[in-house]
Amino acid sequence: MQVAMGMLQPSEENLQFARQIGVTHLVTRPAYRVEDGHYGYEELIQLRTQVEAAGVQVAALHDLPGEWNVAIRQGLAERDAQIDQYCRTLENMGRAGIPILGYSFHAVKVWRTTRDARGRGDTLYTGYDHALMANAPLLAPRPISAEEQWEHYTYFIQRVMPVAESAGVKMALHPDDPPISPIGGAACIFDRVEAFERTLDLAPSPSNGLLFCQGCFTEMLGQGVLGAIRRLGGTGKVFYVHFRNVVGQLPAFREAAIDGGDINMIDAMRTWQEVGFDGPMMPDHYGRFVGDTPYGHRARAHGIGYMKALMQAVGGLGW
Repeated sequence: MQVAMGMLQPSEENLQFARQIGVTHLVTRPAYRVEDGHYGYEELIQLRTQVEAAGVQVAALHDLPGEWNVAIRQGLAERDAQIDQYCRTLENMGRAGIPILGYSFHAVKVWRTTRDARGRGDTLYTGYDHALMANAPLLAPRPISAEEQWEHYTYFIQRVMPVAESAGVKMALHPDDPPISPIGGAACIFDRVEAFERTLDLAPSPSNGLLFCQGCFTEMLGQGVLGAIRRLGGTGKVFYVHFRNVVGQLPAFREAAIDGGDINMIDAMRTWQEVGFDGPMMPDHYGRFVGDTPYGHRARAHGIGYMKALMQAVGGLGW
């Protein structure tokens, strides 16, 4: 397994920090302008050379800006133009040697109803309570049913996947977050294990796979997350992992420290080792530690250190 961390628009100081705490791979992306519509080859190759000069590898690109694919996700008139731009990013990623694109297909966005849930030592975390969204107004341009959202996704994935495969880029699909439907009048279709099996069948390709967000699957399944790791991880289609813990299960949950949630994370790490996962794994959704920096250096050091120790404990850390 590869010790990974998220770092958008990396700085030299944060790259040095990553190496100091034992990170070998980054999930990252370059700066962007909304009007560009895609990532160009130049900014992608500059990103890769910057990261590699610091002694780290680019594991994956962290999604595309929401403005670049909102018409795709909501089935709007501009979706064909956005798909063309999406394909340009995939082609440029392949040319630049960036192997994975993590992506989501939220109809609107990630939802949270609090950013001040208190965890261990009064660390502040995000949380979600579906009851608080019961009276939410329509938050998409119009109501979007599950059937419509599946049509939007099918239209998208069957057009971009041949381009991804030709470019040698793997696409890793993230669950809806939170995985409960609907929210604000829009369906969230990636809210159960079967949805991910369906997407693999929609566009069979070595480039079609999953970003297994362990936090989201725990939000869905509670202790059943270990079974989901076996079921999906055993397919060889999990391209990278968000190694995250939460307290509670939908319809309500809060984030937690990697060692402070409902899941015994050594059991989870053993399960990843059992299914033969050997890709990038990263903590995600850090809490706000006292005295921390805006980037969350203290929280990240804790999360990476704990995850790396678990990898060593199960024999899953390559040297």
